[in-house]
Order: sequence, then C-alpha cells, then structure tokens
Amino acid sequence: MALRPCKECKQQISTDAKVCPHCGKRVGTSTASGCLLAILGLFILGSVSSALLHKTENGASGTTTVDPKSKALSNVKLDFKWNKEGFGSVMEANFTVKNDSDYDVKDLEIKCRHFANSGTEIDSNTRTIYEVVKAHSTRKFNKFNMGFIHSQAASSSCGIHDLSLAQ
Repeated sequence: MALRPCKECKQQISTDAKVCPHCGKRVGTSTASGCLLAILGLFILGSVSSALLHKTENGASGTTTVDPKSKALSNVKLDFKWNKEGFGSVMEANFTVKNDSDYDVKDLEIKCRHFANSGTEIDSNTRTIYEVVKAHSTRKFNKFNMGFIHSQAASSSCGIHDLSLAQ
C-alpha cells in the first residue's frame, strides 16, 4: 500500500482510498470519467426535455399526473429517535410514521445515514418495516433494530426511500 497526497487537503492518503479520511473528498475519479459522466447526463437531460416538449406540442394539457405510489411516498413522513444498543454496535430506533396520503401503505423501506462528529458520512443501514400504515393515520414502531452501526457514528438521518400501496 503506497501513500499519495490528497488533491484537496494535501494530507497523505492510501492509493487504495476512495475517500480522503481527512477532508472527505472523493478521490480516484479521473477528469476523463467525470467529463464522460457530465456528457452522459446532458444527453439524458436533453432526451427527457425533448420528450416532454414533444408531448406538450402534441396536445397534452401540460399537467402531469402523479402515480398513486409517488403521491403516497411524498405524503408519508418519518420522525425518529435512536440510540446504540448491543455494546454500542447496533442501532435501535423509535420510528413514528405519519401517513397523510389517501392510500394505505405497507413495506416501508427506511434508509439511515450515519455521520461522525466531523460531519463525514461513515455508514448507512437500510431496513424494511413490513407493516401497514392506514391512510390519514400515524403509527409508531418502537425499538426497531436497524442493524450494526459504526462505533464512531454520532448522528443519523433517516428517511423513507420506498413503500408499497396496501391492497
């Protein structure tokens, strides 16, 4: 394992590192690959814009319809409190899910991102709550085990990333 200076903070880092442990700067991505990604992004953006323009020119009213799942996902809110259990190695959370949508939802996929005292994201966990939350209701899930957590995790941010509509 060789060392090299970080392009951002100039501290010595491993040549195998993907992220600088000192400043958090992503390393190893070449300028050429960054340009390629930018060109690809512009191509996709142009294609989507062209398709939307074509739809509007062909008599579409300009209003977009949102599918029920997306509508439900935007109207379901998550509140949480967490602590470390299992000798400080397991995240245990108390989740409160408020469903302000018109749909019953189930199978809530929750992703929690964990940060060190420095603010650097150091870990994440994703788990699914296999329960139903009725439309226009609030439901609590106490002592939910989110799995192993980094020992240096000092704060977390959790959100609902996916769900299903209950039948």
